Amino acid sequence: MAGFNDDNSQQRSFLGNLYRNLSKIGRFGMQYEDMVIRNSQAIGATESTFFNNQGTGFTENDAFFWTLGYQDTRVRKYIAYFDKDYLGKREFLRKFALNGEIDFILDTLSDDAINYDDKNFFGYPSLLNVDLKPEVRSKVEENFRTLYMLFGFQQSTLAWQYFRQFLIDGFLAFEIVYSTDGKKIVGFKELDATSLQPATEQQPNKEFQQIWIQYPGDPRMTRKLKAEQVIYLSYAKGNSVSRVSYTERLIRSYNILRVMENTRVIWNVMNASYRLKFVIPVGTQSGQKAMQTLGQLMSQYKEEIQINDTSGELTVNGAPRVQFYKNYLFPEKDGESPDINTLNPNGPDFNVMENVVYFYNKLKLDSKIPYARFASRSGPATYQISIDQLERDEIRYEKFVTRLRSVFQELLVKPLYIQTCLDFPALSEDRSFKVNLGLNFVKENVFEQLIVLSNYTKRTAFITALGDMKQKIGEEEVPYFDKEWLIKRWLGLSMDEYRENEKFKENEKKQADKAKKDKGKEGEGGEAGAAPDFSL
Repeated sequence: MAGFNDDNSQQRSFLGNLYRNLSKIGRFGMQYEDMVIRNSQAIGATESTFFNNQGTGFTENDAFFWTLGYQDTRVRKYIAYFDKDYLGKREFLRKFALNGEIDFILDTLSDDAINYDDKNFFGYPSLLNVDLKPEVRSKVEENFRTLYMLFGFQQSTLAWQYFRQFLIDGFLAFEIVYSTDGKKIVGFKELDATSLQPATEQQPNKEFQQIWIQYPGDPRMTRKLKAEQVIYLSYAKGNSVSRVSYTERLIRSYNILRVMENTRVIWNVMNASYRLKFVIPVGTQSGQKAMQTLGQLMSQYKEEIQINDTSGELTVNGAPRVQFYKNYLFPEKDGESPDINTLNPNGPDFNVMENVVYFYNKLKLDSKIPYARFASRSGPATYQISIDQLERDEIRYEKFVTRLRSVFQELLVKPLYIQTCLDFPALSEDRSFKVNLGLNFVKENVFEQLIVLSNYTKRTAFITALGDMKQKIGEEEVPYFDKEWLIKRWLGLSMDEYRENEKFKENEKKQADKAKKDKGKEGEGGEAGAAPDFSL
């Protein structure tokens, strides 16, 4: 089985090729990271946890010391392996996500974050402020399409499902699988995030590189993977007070809402039938015998009502149907018989739903999804398409979705960066390429588009107004502001967008010059009496 043949020579040859090809990418930036750790004078948040009682240091294990330093300076991710309660929590979160209200919230957020175009792509590579050769840009786009296909995203909604899983579990982990020569990424394997522990390993040149150890507690399953072989996504940040996953924030408000709903259901069921009081004559029976008699009657006529939180099914004495009438049979002796009276059914009116609505709104608030996305009590939910009527909730929600996308994009950005560096090794030394490589998500959020269009409209009007300002130089009135400066300063275009516009202007100018030149040649030919050639 793949991954379990560590002893044969073929596997050793493959690992040798892989490590040689990835070593340069793995070493990129290491001199700066080592310098940060070596020259740091303060104690990091993770390091402080392992500071010894004598106050003389952290550990004699240099690799472990570097691992702590990386967690404070580079990794900064919440690691599932170190949370011993996470396995039980994850099982609970997965069952919790099956509830209807939570399922709707997760689907809504996933639908807004992952949108597909007509080619079934949810995003495209983005290279901001990077001047690359055309062949490099073309290779980046080709590698992206290949990796997208290797993940299985092209013919399915797997990316949407992975995003939804990320919202529930809070973690995603994959192995990047390489070809035998270590020069091509050939696939991805999903891993259990709880099995991976970050660590560092000293290289022959005395530098430390980050690695991942899988199942470190089980020698039979322990595997050592380089950082370039693992994609690890974490919802929470390490050494911070936060939820492990998005779904965890919904637990409290949902449970209170469920309690409030259940009290209404039980109250209505209880008040749908009469409540009776039984007075049982015991005559000359002893106290113990009388208690036995009452116990028998209680077991025979009691009603136990329960609601299944998962299915919503209500049972009375274990039966799934509510009994609306009952027959009572009692013996009579010496003129003594049981006395049955109806109890006063007055009590709090649980038909009032304001409390339930309050906690339902609290669930909406915790979900961060705007209220307008939920169906209202008076009818279906609607939204405004005018920017002037846009609610602040929509703006905050779009920022939240953007933050989630910034984490999720590593799923494709990391392997895309690695594969491009394997194709063009010089890029592994280019910091700007790594920093500016990103993912442009396909967006269908009309509110974001309206904001952008509204901003451009207002900026254009502002630039036009400033451009009309004049100053008098001598007898001539000239513009006070330069138009190009106004556009660069106030229109809000990125440098890439500005350069792209300049290229289109240059192409347009070249086409105009060419058309003018061609027209001049046609005029000269007409004067010479040459007939135009209409042949194909």
